[in-house]
Amino acid sequence: MSSPSEPGSIEPAAVVLVVAIVLLLLLVAVAFRSANIASPSPPPPLPEADGPTFHQALASLNSSVANESGGPWALFSVYGVAAQLPFSPNLIGYPAGENITVNHCGQLFNGLTLWNGTIPLFTGTFDSGTAPFWQLAYFSNVSQEMLVATDVMGAAHVFPPIPYPNSCMPWYDFPGNAANWTAPSEFPVVDSSLAAQVAWNSVLQGSTTVGQGVARMGPAVGIITAGPGIFMGLGDTVSAYGIFFDRCGELGVAGVQPLVGVGVGSNGAWLGSSNLTHNCALLKSGPPGYSGGYVLLFSSPSIIAASTTTFAMAGYQVADAYPNGTVAGFYDEVGLANWMTSWNLTTPSDSRLPLVMPACTSWVPSVDDCVANSSGWYAVVLSGSGEWINSYGALPNGTVGWSEPVTALVSHQQLVIVAPSSWNLTGDILTVNSTVSTSTVIGSLAL
Repeated sequence: MSSPSEPGSIEPAAVVLVVAIVLLLLLVAVAFRSANIASPSPPPPLPEADGPTFHQALASLNSSVANESGGPWALFSVYGVAAQLPFSPNLIGYPAGENITVNHCGQLFNGLTLWNGTIPLFTGTFDSGTAPFWQLAYFSNVSQEMLVATDVMGAAHVFPPIPYPNSCMPWYDFPGNAANWTAPSEFPVVDSSLAAQVAWNSVLQGSTTVGQGVARMGPAVGIITAGPGIFMGLGDTVSAYGIFFDRCGELGVAGVQPLVGVGVGSNGAWLGSSNLTHNCALLKSGPPGYSGGYVLLFSSPSIIAASTTTFAMAGYQVADAYPNGTVAGFYDEVGLANWMTSWNLTTPSDSRLPLVMPACTSWVPSVDDCVANSSGWYAVVLSGSGEWINSYGALPNGTVGWSEPVTALVSHQQLVIVAPSSWNLTGDILTVNSTVSTSTVIGSLAL
């Protein structure tokens, strides 16, 4: 397995985030090739609460994928995610840039994928090889199209094919090398159930430092992958499984966290383990060159009045800031989670306006479906092309927060303030602050 180099800093003075360090371990000399869709042995019954293994997920998707026009379809990418807390993969970090991958991939798929939504909770054990979420990607040499399919707790979903190349290309070693990843050859023979047992036993019984790394994690996310890499620090996996234990991307987790990886060969042999640490978000204080904060830089707002609802919309950039709050000039910083931010709307006289429960707490086809409540305001985050991502406001349990527990805030998204049409928003101020001690978040928008 190999990993791309860390993106270079913009200029010597700019603060940078170490998203991940060159990882890992799983370095097998034999070239990985994805197999054309071949039926594995009949899978055992699905676990009740943990989701399927890889072979079970593949079996549930085979017939649907094979029936898609444009094939034959060759499998080239596998990601299984088992998270013990609400989790978004978008906070791990992408070599191509956070906003490019999140915005371009998220808008193509109307449903839960690696690039939109919060991964469902995993209640099993990491040695099972099961996961509530699997995402498989396929390529057709005939139609020159890509196809993404998911299995969420045993429910299979195949998204329509998309042309290749396209705006969503997160597999950083796939472009230009499609034939290498899709040539008929051997995908890892053993199921993830055996690979996970090997990985877990090696972590607990092998290197003391690796075992300690997992032990001190607390609730973690297990990622089972095979094929060309997507995320910083996880790298390609060739003729093998890469199995990782991480915390970045989980609800409530920020700062420096452990990152443990294990390689398991196609035949189930242990290949090696690694124990590292990485930053989940910009640090309020830390080594010189790695400290800084987030600044949300808003564009000029547009105010649209409907019969009962007023929408105030503004795009934003996620920028770096020096510890003193001065903008450093890099406008695509990574690692900023929605839950790390709190939002307030005040009048010109600095009176705080009341928050209410959003009318759209899950995906809607248009922000027009997010109607106002006459008692107060709430906010909606949209992608750059207008798809619903998340809503912020009062929650049913009486607290204030987000409808989707974990999503990434990235440059070129849009913030929409939803308020009653009877309100005059002119002169009101939206401010954003941090909810965590390890990172600073600031920003303001004058309406």
